[in-house]
Order: sequence, then structure tokens, then C-alpha cells
Amino acid sequence: MEVKKRNYALWIPFLWYASVSTRGISHWFQPAGFDPSGFDYAAGSPLDRDFFLVLIVLGVLVLYRKRLQWSQIIRSNKWFFWFLTYMLISVLWSDFPGVALKRWIKMGGSVAMALVVLTELPALDSMVKVLRRCFLVHFPIDIILIKYFRGIGVAWDDLGAEMWVGLTRHKNTLGQVGMTAATYFTWDIFRKYKAGIMGLKVHIVYLLMIFYLFTGPSGSRSTTSITTLAVGLCTMVGLRFAPRNRDQLNSYFIKGVFVLLMVLLMVNLGISAFNQNGTVSGTFLEMAGKDETLTGRTDLWVDILTIASKNPALGVGYGSFWIGNKANNLWERHIWRPQQAHNGYIDVYVELGIVGMVLLGLFLASAFRSINESILNDFDFGVFRMVFFIMIVVHNITESSYLRSDHNLWFVLLLIALNVPAAACGEEQKQS
Repeated sequence: MEVKKRNYALWIPFLWYASVSTRGISHWFQPAGFDPSGFDYAAGSPLDRDFFLVLIVLGVLVLYRKRLQWSQIIRSNKWFFWFLTYMLISVLWSDFPGVALKRWIKMGGSVAMALVVLTELPALDSMVKVLRRCFLVHFPIDIILIKYFRGIGVAWDDLGAEMWVGLTRHKNTLGQVGMTAATYFTWDIFRKYKAGIMGLKVHIVYLLMIFYLFTGPSGSRSTTSITTLAVGLCTMVGLRFAPRNRDQLNSYFIKGVFVLLMVLLMVNLGISAFNQNGTVSGTFLEMAGKDETLTGRTDLWVDILTIASKNPALGVGYGSFWIGNKANNLWERHIWRPQQAHNGYIDVYVELGIVGMVLLGLFLASAFRSINESILNDFDFGVFRMVFFIMIVVHNITESSYLRSDHNLWFVLLLIALNVPAAACGEEQKQS
């Protein structure tokens, strides 16, 4: 009976992840409320707020009953908790302190959800349960909505191009969930095939579903997600040949980065030899159907960096920049009404300044070190963490998930980057 009670706890983070991976509760009941011109971004949605608040309270109660050794958890993730603390302090100089504080509370809720998963030992099995449950439901419904309920499953962008969105609100979100699921199913195939486990037909079926969703109309393709998935799969294959010695593993990563840079340099020289104005990025973007501005992203980055230059050290305060069009006039210059910088590093810089960037870098560096260590101790778990870590770091170059508690990839980052020692869990957890 006790084991079942602990397993029930995983339904709480499952509901959180399911919500941030779809349209959210309020959109299904109040679809008109998401008109960008009429939605109150400062007040937010009361229905969503209440839903997440209930999950946060339940998550905190679960963690309280586990009698965790918080000192060990904080010590093992000191840079992340310094980062989280600095976010809270930055509310003091925000122009919208009420909004910023509410967003920080929700950020704390996302951390609580991740800790609920990570303290259900073994942590890898708990992660897989939460993610797999969502994937198994998500994609069949996506395809049904796109094929037979197009008023829900299909949307159109500002230029009138058709977008397959399924359960989500945008092609990019569907692409992010798709790349996450494709990575998981591929990783699980490698793991089970190595262990001699058969019966992987479900994995193949779901990979075919994801491939189908990735090959929709041109307006439905999330180039960033497809590219990031390719990076993740290459990383996964590369790690299969990685040495199992600590010093050799570190050298392996350094050599891998060096080889990648040399390949890019040689390709760039080759392109330049046949095209005087050609570059690697330009050729790749042309093949992907994008322009040199990355569909307006680079112009947006210039405008945001100009605003950020006014508060370079500390930023404007956590959760205080993307509040509709209240904090700046970006919607006047960009008719597609951006609600993020489409670059996670720029978003951190504009809200938390150089201090926030340094803390983010320290958090990511410490997470990389921890993940690198886990490859030596538990290879499958380490590969799982490393692949997703690299994918999320790369994905934030042209999309933004850092600091966004309502983003599906932020939740995945917390799952694979936070380190919860077994000794920090209660006696009942360690015995299980």
C-alpha cells in the first residue's frame, strides 16, 4: 500500500507537465481570452492560476511528508538555488513587482514538481513514468485533432500559413514535445535492445507518429526542434562510443567540440570557394526555408539588447519584461507580437542582467559536471541526462525556455539538471 501511495504522487508533476505541454486549462474553457490584443498579461488567467496553485500546494505537501534532508539538496544544487534566490531579490527593482512575485512563486512550483519526481527513487524510473504517460496520450490525440477536428488541431500564422498544433497552441510547442518524445523513445530502444528486451513495437509506432507530425505543411515545421533533435540523436550515438574513464571522458568531450568546430570551418571554406557571399549559416538557413534574420529573430534581438543595455548589471527584474506590451513597445515594431526573445540567453540577460547570466552559467556548468559524473556511475541515466541537457542548451539559441515556469523544456531541464542525493531522501524512500 505504501508503494502505491508514493506512486500516486507522480500524477501531480504529470498534470503539471501535461499542462505546460498543451494549451493549458484556461484555453479550453476560455479560448477567446487568448486574443493577444485583449488578454490581460499582468493579471493572467485566474483559472490557470488556481490550477497551478493547487498543484503547488499538493507538491509541497508531498515533499513535506517525505522528510527530506533539505540541507543536502541545497548543497548539491547550490548554484541553482543562488540563481533562484537572485530571481526573488530582483523583484525589488521590478516595475511590476506583483506580477514578478506571482511568476516567481510559479517558478518555485516548477522546482517543487521536479523534486517530487527526483525524490521518488529510483529517479530515472520516475522521470520516465511522468514523461512517458504524457507522450502516450499526446500524439494520438494530436493526429486525431489535426485530421478530423481541424478547428482545434490546426491554426494559421500571421501570413496565413497552415500550422499543425494538435493539443498545443503553436507549432513550436508541438515540435518541442515531439523532439523530447523522439529522443526518449530512441534512448529507450537503445537501452532495452542492449538489455535484450524485445517488444519495442510501441516505440516504433510513436516514432512514426512524431515523424508524421514533423512532415506536415511547411508552416508546421519547427526547424529549431528538428535541428535540436538531430543534435540530440548525434550526441546519443556519440556517447555510445565514449570512454568510461573520468579523464578520458572529459578529453572525449573536448575533442568532440574541437572536431565539430573544424568541420564547420572546412564546410564554410568549401561553401565560400563556390559562393563568394556564402556562409554555413546562410546555406543552412536557405535549405531550412529560413532567411538571414531567422524569421525576424535577429531584428528582435537587436531591439531587446538595446533595451537591456539600460540595465546591464541587474536587468529589469525577473518576470518583468514580457508582460504583453506594457513594459516596452516591441509589438509596435514587430507585428507578430513576440512574447519571448526567441533566445533564452537574451531573455535571462534582459531580466537578470550580467549577474543573472553568470549565475545561469554556473548552474549549467555545475549541472554538466554532475551529469558527466553520472555517465560513469549509471551509463543509461547519464546518457539520458546528457542528451537532454545538450539539446536544451542548443535549443535556447533560437527559442527561449530558461526562466519560463510554463515551458515544457524548463521542466525537463529541472529533471535532468538538479541533483538529489539518495541520502537526502527519507528512510522510506531509500528503502524503496
